[in-house]
Amino acid sequence: MTTPDDLSEHRAFLNAYYGASRRIYDLTRKYYLFGRDGVLSALAAEPWARLVEVGPGTGRNLRVLARLRPGARLGAIEASDAMLEHARVRCPGVSFVQGFAERADYAEPLGEAPDRVLFSYCLSMVPDKVGALERARAGLAPGGEVVVVDFADLEGLPAPLASLLRGWLRAFHVDPIDDDLMLRFGASLAHGPLRYFLVARIPALEG
Repeated sequence: MTTPDDLSEHRAFLNAYYGASRRIYDLTRKYYLFGRDGVLSALAAEPWARLVEVGPGTGRNLRVLARLRPGARLGAIEASDAMLEHARVRCPGVSFVQGFAERADYAEPLGEAPDRVLFSYCLSMVPDKVGALERARAGLAPGGEVVVVDFADLEGLPAPLASLLRGWLRAFHVDPIDDDLMLRFGASLAHGPLRYFLVARIPALEG
């Protein structure tokens, strides 16, 4: 479980990192954050009205969803003050709040529970992943889903390359997602080529 000091340190890291990179973030991430657009296309075809993205960064995914689903209500929870400031300018129709995934009120951005909560290459940077998923799942509207796209275990890559990539990711506080974590929440799972990324869907709690 994370402490307030842990979260303060994480927030400081995010502000320092994204404060320097936010204006070129999207240009660099398109070369290795795979699977995002497939998830967005799938979401656009589904019958939901309210979606909250956790860790939206520059708001890139939210802008795509706003174009694909112009009638949907979109919200976001962002831990980084630097990214929050940047994304608010770029996504004027989205309701943003500052908060941490493991402690946030998921109804706050839209004033009511969302039908979908999206973690797009965000969960791997959350210190308390279990707490974040528990919180997000509990915050869903009935029949909703938590949708995760993120780094998987990389087991399909040659061992030296996988080791090098894991080390590089750790330098940026990124911890690839283990299948067991998703299965613990009853998720349906799919993997990208070479197990580079995973897509998981976690249903809302019943009752």
